[in-house]
Amino acid sequence: MKKIAILILMLSALMIFGCIGGPPPTNETNETTAPPPVQVVKAPSFSITMPLNEEVLSVSGDVSNVTLTMNTQNLVLKKPSGAAKKGEGYFQITVDGKNPEVVTSKSYALNNLALGSHTVKVELYNNDKTPYSPAISKQVSFTLEKEKPKEYVPQSYAVTIANNAYNPANITVKVKDSITWTNSGSMPATATCTVNGKIMFDTKSITPGKSATVTFTEPLVCEYYSQLFRATKGYIIVEPNGVD
Repeated sequence: MKKIAILILMLSALMIFGCIGGPPPTNETNETTAPPPVQVVKAPSFSITMPLNEEVLSVSGDVSNVTLTMNTQNLVLKKPSGAAKKGEGYFQITVDGKNPEVVTSKSYALNNLALGSHTVKVELYNNDKTPYSPAISKQVSFTLEKEKPKEYVPQSYAVTIANNAYNPANITVKVKDSITWTNSGSMPATATCTVNGKIMFDTKSITPGKSATVTFTEPLVCEYYSQLFRATKGYIIVEPNGVD
């Protein structure tokens, strides 16, 4: 019995040791370290904000300066140097097909442009002087037009009648202008314009030493004559004055 009791005590001790002194449980997880985020460089772009395409600009003189303005996105403008780097570069601007200019600002003065139509091409270039691929370019066309005066100032012209002739024989005026015919000859005469059977103006008879004036209110092209001697002929053009 004593041996059995000792055996039981030994077995109990082994069981207790196994529960208390065993290796600690492991704490395994499936977590992994996430890679750092990739820095995405957005593609650069730009737009031409002034002048607008097909815009008509009124200018005071026969030549004028126009400011070209661009709006950029994701772009740093730099002078050409070094290697190409996405998001950096400069503009190459071509006016009316002439030699291109290097521009590193968002505005550029187009100087000494004549009246008429003009076309400007703007293309984005890399720092290493190569164009972006695919190409990033814009084009704008506009027209310079001489501004119209706010009010037309009428002009006066003189025509002399002598020796069965008008002098000058041909004359061009504008709407609101006037012509005064003075008879310096020895016979009465008129200045009469007829278009398709309709009398457009008629001074009536102008006796020697007298004058008659006509003010023109609409455009007209007419070969006029004297009703008293039909061989006396002149030619008149009345143009729009650009205001009225």
